[in-house]
Amino acid sequence: MSARVWVWAVSFILCGCFQDSTPKHSDYLPLDYQSKFRLVRTCRQISGHESNYQQVLAWPVSAADEYFTGQYPLDEGSVIVAEQHGDPSCGSLNGYYLMAKEKVGYDPTNANWHWQKLDINQRIEEDGKLATCSSCHAKCTASDDLCAPP
Repeated sequence: MSARVWVWAVSFILCGCFQDSTPKHSDYLPLDYQSKFRLVRTCRQISGHESNYQQVLAWPVSAADEYFTGQYPLDEGSVIVAEQHGDPSCGSLNGYYLMAKEKVGYDPTNANWHWQKLDINQRIEEDGKLATCSSCHAKCTASDDLCAPP
């Protein structure tokens, strides 16, 4: 390879022309989340999401404890993830919905929740102050916008 071609190739790469265009993985949901998160709601039939069945997990343990006992609001840094499944045994995972409790002031109208819709590989499909999420969860303000009791 000539020096000129080499310089062009390096410049092309450094300018970002080969950046990964795949969606980003969620910072809130580690790949090994099942070993860290605690199951707070077993598999149940649901409405309102694309899937027919869902189970819910929480992190950290203090958030799971608050979820179980109804001590709302959950603390900043709490993460709730709803695994979406297509079968009544919750054995066919097809995506996730995630709620992450942000600092006071992030979105006071919606209990400071940061919303994410994730694909089966935990990559972000939708992210942020999502009206599609908050509009439904607004009916659950007494439980910190958590609509899936244990």
